[in-house]
Amino acid sequence: MHPVPESTVVCALIALAVLNHRRLNRPARIIGSIVTVLFFLVWITGWLEASDAMSRVTFLGAFLIALGMLSRAASRAPDIRSAATVVASRPRGTRYLFVTFGTHIFAIFLNFGAASLMATLLAQSRETLARQNAIEDLTLAMLRGFAAMPMWSPLALSTIITLSILPEVDYFQILPFGIAAGLIYVTAGYLLSKSAPAQTDLARALPPLHEKKVLARVVLRVALLVTVAFGLNQLAGLSMPESVLVAVLGFSLSWWALQTWAGSAPGLPEELAVTAETGVNEIVIVSGAGFLGAIIAKAIASFDGALSAPPDIVIPALIALVPVGMVIGGLWAINPIVSASILLGVLHPLVPEAALIWLALAAIIGWGITAASSPFTANVLITSRVMGLEAGPLVRSGNIKLTCLALLATGLFCAIAAFISLQR
Repeated sequence: MHPVPESTVVCALIALAVLNHRRLNRPARIIGSIVTVLFFLVWITGWLEASDAMSRVTFLGAFLIALGMLSRAASRAPDIRSAATVVASRPRGTRYLFVTFGTHIFAIFLNFGAASLMATLLAQSRETLARQNAIEDLTLAMLRGFAAMPMWSPLALSTIITLSILPEVDYFQILPFGIAAGLIYVTAGYLLSKSAPAQTDLARALPPLHEKKVLARVVLRVALLVTVAFGLNQLAGLSMPESVLVAVLGFSLSWWALQTWAGSAPGLPEELAVTAETGVNEIVIVSGAGFLGAIIAKAIASFDGALSAPPDIVIPALIALVPVGMVIGGLWAINPIVSASILLGVLHPLVPEAALIWLALAAIIGWGITAASSPFTANVLITSRVMGLEAGPLVRSGNIKLTCLALLATGLFCAIAAFISLQR
């Protein structure tokens, strides 16, 4: 949104990584090393100034800090924890759906923290859940509720990264398809679950009035945040990623200020320091993936026609394979941040503009599918650990049918839609 000197960004990221080097996991170390070497190569050759790589790194780093502050503010809010307790305490017949949609709503605010919060609350009743043979089913409910969030939410990394790589695509073009995909995904998950045939009395299923008010306050906060982002996009002339950044930053700072006034939050320097320290892996991986995607796109575009575009008949097939590639990468511990950045960076210069909307949709939905099908994503690792299950067998045996069905439906829809777009 505003130019920032490249040297400032580079020094800040290097300092963050060095000061927190013991917190860096293996993927962050690998991506950070590759990006560091590549940065100096493209800087020496002059490619850096010709690409938008550093502006993308700056934007993604700022967004993750703002999102981290929002997550910390939400985790301190009594209403959030009270609402999660209400969701986790529903009777057996409707608990699956409450956990699914509860995790989905909390994930908009808390991101991976939603998985930890819901799993921790449910694990307190683990013995009861074990007697009801419901542990695996409710764990899958959490994973599926979380996975539906990246399919539509303007605050999700899937949306931010995809739209930053494909600026030709407007968020509102893909929003209705993303919402439909999320609803179909969680509905199919419910029908495939053990909870689907369960019946319960409606009066017992619905929470009392005071608990409904708690749930309503959380939903209203999410709705307000999304509405502010939409309003900035429509009224201030900002792109959707820029609008989301401003909305999240304003919301998180306002929430932090109220909590500071109430004496429940630390000072701003400490808040920023803790946010950066706890999110260092995500900052390095996401910013690095954004850098790689920009450099790859610049490298392909630099061929100036020497690299022939694939025939129109091949484009739909390539788009259909994007979610498949992301899921396969996830099974090999490749984060969807990295796989999406690379795949979109490669395909963006090759796909005609008329079909870019379907490429964006394939990546965003594929991101959500990967979130619940890879044993290496953060939400799967956190949820399975807290619930006392093994991540690999959980997603392979419990979610394989839904993953295959989702990949098939997404691939066919995006391929057919891309083919029709190219024929016009």
